Amino acid sequence: MKVVNVNSVNHQHHLDSLQATLLEDPITPRASSDVPSSGHDPTAGDTHGGGGCCSGIVLPTAKPVQNQIQALLERHENPQKAVSTTVASAVGTSFSGVSKLLRNLYLCGGSAASVPTMQQLGVTLVINATTEQELPNTPLPCDETTGYMRVPVKDNREADLDRYFNEVADRIEQESVRTGGITLVHCVAGVSRSASLCLAYLIKYHRMSLKDAYNHVKARRPQIRPNVAFVKHLMEFEFKQHGTRSVSMVYCHALDQELPDIYEPEFRTMEMLYQKFRRNIARR
Repeated sequence: MKVVNVNSVNHQHHLDSLQATLLEDPITPRASSDVPSSGHDPTAGDTHGGGGCCSGIVLPTAKPVQNQIQALLERHENPQKAVSTTVASAVGTSFSGVSKLLRNLYLCGGSAASVPTMQQLGVTLVINATTEQELPNTPLPCDETTGYMRVPVKDNREADLDRYFNEVADRIEQESVRTGGITLVHCVAGVSRSASLCLAYLIKYHRMSLKDAYNHVKARRPQIRPNVAFVKHLMEFEFKQHGTRSVSMVYCHALDQELPDIYEPEFRTMEMLYQKFRRNIARR
């Protein structure tokens, strides 16, 4: 008689419906879940002040223009597969949508958190950073040796993800030190919540600055983009851990809001598109 893992079926059903409806835009302040996974991820492995590309350019904001900019950015940011495949070839090999951050730490989206993947990677602890309304409990191997922790936080600016930074970081480190275990952290897409938790671990136990930690994870999983509130939480966490700040918030006229300076490449794109739209409007 064939045994069906009900948890696994429900898990995939939720993922299918989520990935059909969710659209990630972590820069804008809207309450949404993480980006739907693009089904690939590589596995392996400047701060500027007010004079950056978004400051010193005083342009009147216009909501229709911003909407057009957002639409363009969304189209340009989705083709992650080609980018990630290239990076994977240079840095390492991809494995079922899971990104290797350290020997003991992997990051992925919910669709990649499968039992066969966990077994082949030797995962001994799974951290699920989603609410039960988004995803059911992650299917685990049947050997009952895999630990499990849920961080029930939504991906929005009101979420208090920072209350879990120490607990999650400690759990990952304990798993590694005591048993030589491997932790897999996931949310819906491995972009915002789970990435933020991994950054907190690198800040606390690998003594990285937030900027260095972000660049480390970004090099191994290019699609990460913690929402702005989570970055602010991490900035405070870094200050409490190290007494210094490596990331600052700068104002971007194109979106009429503050953004972390580690998102400067996106700043340039936004500003370029914003100015292009302004020129087109002026010609009409």
